[in-house]
Amino acid sequence: MQALSILLLLLLPLALPAQAKLRDLVEISGVRDNQIRGIGLVVGLNGTGDRSIAAQQLAANLLKRLGNNFLPQQISPDNLAVVMVTATLPPFTRTGARIDVTASSMGDATSLRGGQLIATQLVGFDNRTVYAIAEGAVLTGAVSASGASGSKEIINHPTVGRLPGGAIVEQEVPQRILAPDGRVVMHLRKAGYETAKNLADEINRQMPGAARAVDGLAIEVRLPEADRRDPVAFLARVGDIKVKVSPRASVVINERSGTIVAGGDVVVLPVAITHANLSISVKEAPDVSQPNPFSPGGTTEVVPRSDVSINEQGPQIRMLPGAVGAGELASALKTLGVSPLDLITIFQMLKEQGALQAELIVQ
Repeated sequence: MQALSILLLLLLPLALPAQAKLRDLVEISGVRDNQIRGIGLVVGLNGTGDRSIAAQQLAANLLKRLGNNFLPQQISPDNLAVVMVTATLPPFTRTGARIDVTASSMGDATSLRGGQLIATQLVGFDNRTVYAIAEGAVLTGAVSASGASGSKEIINHPTVGRLPGGAIVEQEVPQRILAPDGRVVMHLRKAGYETAKNLADEINRQMPGAARAVDGLAIEVRLPEADRRDPVAFLARVGDIKVKVSPRASVVINERSGTIVAGGDVVVLPVAITHANLSISVKEAPDVSQPNPFSPGGTTEVVPRSDVSINEQGPQIRMLPGAVGAGELASALKTLGVSPLDLITIFQMLKEQGALQAELIVQ
C-alpha cells in the first residue's frame, strides 16, 4: 500500500489566543472581483489544432469581419483551436490596465503550445458589456510528444494556457466602499460569532459606538462625519487593529493524500477503540508435470499451484484518553500505532460516536 502522509497541525496553544490583523480577516461589502469571459480563436498551432467544423466556422467569421469571404470548408483547422477565454477583473481596476487571462481548449486540440490568441472580447454575465479585450501569445508550460505506434508522453497540461497581462481593460466596474448613509459593512472571510463580536469591540475602542456585529459574518461600522470624506484613510487605519480570532474546532481530512489537519481547540472525549489488522497473501509457484518414460502421447504440462494464507491479528482494544488541543490529540493517536488510512476511519467513527467534539470535514 502506498504510504500516506499525516499532518496534525497545531495552530496555536490554547493558552495563547490567536490574533490577526483586521485587514486579513474581512472583506468590504461592495468591493469584489468580477468574472469575465469570451470565446476566442487560437492560431499558429503546429498541427495540434481542432478537427471540428467549429474552428473552421469561427475562422471564417473572423475573416469575414476583416473583409475576406471564405467558406469554412476552405480553411484547414489543423493550426486553429476554439478556446474559452476567462479572466478575473479585480476591484478598482481602471481603463487601460492589463490583467491576466486563461485560454482553455473547447475542442479536440491536443496542444495550445506556440499559439496566438486573436483579439477576443471579454464580457460579463449580461453578455453585452465588453469589459476587456484579450490578445497575445498563449503560454502553456507544457510539452507533449507522440510516436507512430501510439505511445505518448505529456508534461503538464498542454490544452490550457495563460496570457500574463494578456487583456486590456476597456470598461471599469463601479465599486462602492461607503453606503449612502455613511456605513461600511465588513464581511468575515470565515464566519464566527465570537470573532465578529471581538472585531466590533476592538473598533469601538477607537470609535465608541461606531461598530455593531450584525451576525456571525457581518460587522457594520458607521463612520464619523470626518471619516466619511476619506473612507480609504479610515480603512487603512483600522486595518492594523489586532483582533482575537476564535475559529470553530474542526478536523480536516483529505482522503486522497491521507492528510489530517486538526485545529488547536479540538477536544476528544475518553473512548475505547478496537482495531484488528487483516493481511491476505497469495503466492503463485507453478509446477512442471513430466510424463512417464516411453508413455505414448505424453506431454509436459505446467500445473498451477497457489499458496494462499490469511493472517489476522487479534483485536486490539486500546483506551484513547481524553485529549484537548492538537498537541495532546497527536500524542494520544500515536499510542494506537495504526496506519494513516486507519486513522481516517477512526476519526469518522469518533465523530459518529460523539467522542470527537469538533466539526469533521472530509475532502
